[in-house]
Amino acid sequence: MRRGSFFWGLVFVVLGGLLLLSNFDILSFSIWRLFWPVLVILLGVWVLWQSQYGGEMLETEIASIPLEGVSEARLSIHHGAGELRIAGGAAEDKLVNGTFGGGVLRESERRGDHLDVTLKVPTQRFPYAVFPWVFGPGNRIRWDLDINPKVPISLEVHSGANDARLNLVDTQVTSLELHTGASATEVHLPERVALTRVKIEAGAASVKLRIPEGVAAQLKVDGGLVGVDVDKTRFPKEGKVYRTPDFDSAPHRVDIKVDAGAGSISVI
Repeated sequence: MRRGSFFWGLVFVVLGGLLLLSNFDILSFSIWRLFWPVLVILLGVWVLWQSQYGGEMLETEIASIPLEGVSEARLSIHHGAGELRIAGGAAEDKLVNGTFGGGVLRESERRGDHLDVTLKVPTQRFPYAVFPWVFGPGNRIRWDLDINPKVPISLEVHSGANDARLNLVDTQVTSLELHTGASATEVHLPERVALTRVKIEAGAASVKLRIPEGVAAQLKVDGGLVGVDVDKTRFPKEGKVYRTPDFDSAPHRVDIKVDAGAGSISVI
């Protein structure tokens, strides 16, 4: 029996048994109040487990996007369940180069000195497109990307239930938008950019933000059941905002806004 079938069979047997007990008033609480949160949590746990240990890698494509001599760029990445790695280190004449487990669809448009690039996972048929981790091996999507470290880039990352590591320390990312679901994400922010604006929208996610020494920051967190862990020695709290005392005058800064559901935010 495949591991995915056994896991989800066991999950549904347990949940079904609890629902049956609830219908007969054997349980003293309403299972419906726990059903969907528990199912979402289990789904997230399974996806993260599969992203690390489940299945085999899909066919890998090696690809790059030429810089075309532009002075700035926007890079939008749409990634599903699996692993995503982004770092600086692309060649001088490339905006992006990397390996794409599962393949990649590329869209590129130049407008004057601006290059707009979108990278997407190839479309898969239902049910694999929605539940790729459940249906056995051969379904792991892993992207390892290097982006140009010298060109100002507006970076957007749209991810599902995945494991993401973004090492942007040596890059010139001036804007980062992260839209993620049930995921584990770690971001190392730039250390030599005058101002990087960061916007994070997350579901049941764990997000870790690493701010280099010497970089000032301010952080505002909105949302539901969010656990916030901030180094208050570096970023003392002023009202609802965590803020470096010299934020306004610092030569290198990050301005972070987080809107999250059930999850945790760590900033050091």
